Amino acid sequence: MSEDDKYKVIIKREMAKLTKPVRLKVFTSQRTEADGGKIRACMNCGQFMSLLRIYEENSNGMLTIEELSIDDNPEFAKRYDIQRVPTILFVNDDGRELIRYLAAPKGSEIQPFVQALFTFAGAPNYYEATIKQNLDRIEPSTIKVMITETCPYCPSVVSTVSQFALASGGKIRTIIVDIMANPDIGQYYDASGVPYTIINDKKTIAGMVGPEVLLRALIGGNIKVQY
Repeated sequence: MSEDDKYKVIIKREMAKLTKPVRLKVFTSQRTEADGGKIRACMNCGQFMSLLRIYEENSNGMLTIEELSIDDNPEFAKRYDIQRVPTILFVNDDGRELIRYLAAPKGSEIQPFVQALFTFAGAPNYYEATIKQNLDRIEPSTIKVMITETCPYCPSVVSTVSQFALASGGKIRTIIVDIMANPDIGQYYDASGVPYTIINDKKTIAGMVGPEVLLRALIGGNIKVQY
């Protein structure tokens, strides 16, 4: 069995457990390099959408993937500041972006992506009580996590920051970036290794990091996470 087939088996098994409806927005484009423009061409949008359709088709009709072409929906692209494609957005009922994926949810990233989907659909959030308890102490924040598909430590960090974002109702926004697919972003932040976490484009944390450290960085003080 190939690696791709193994991933499909995992996705099918996990998505069959989804019992509540959830919708994701995915921005793609048919634009080519020759077309120019600010947003670069989408060289792998077809492959990317094929992967997401595996999630959708095995969700008992609970997951809806809303594909939005930036060519046909420029107003949406502008509203959500879509700078590159493909981009996955978790957007709540108020229209607030919670999680942005500039990464394909495959390989080791399947589990944190599935967990985020289930939580987004209403499953319990392990960090909800802690985040809500400290929400007044947290400024509107963006957490960016640089990852690679094969990184063994990245899924844990991605899982934590995604759950933080979902628990915050949008006050914390998470952006997951595969630096192999987006090398310019990795170079911009000087991410020589992964996971590499950037909070509000100011604080950087290299390597594996736990929820206590992340919450302390968001608050700017000393805090102990209680479960």
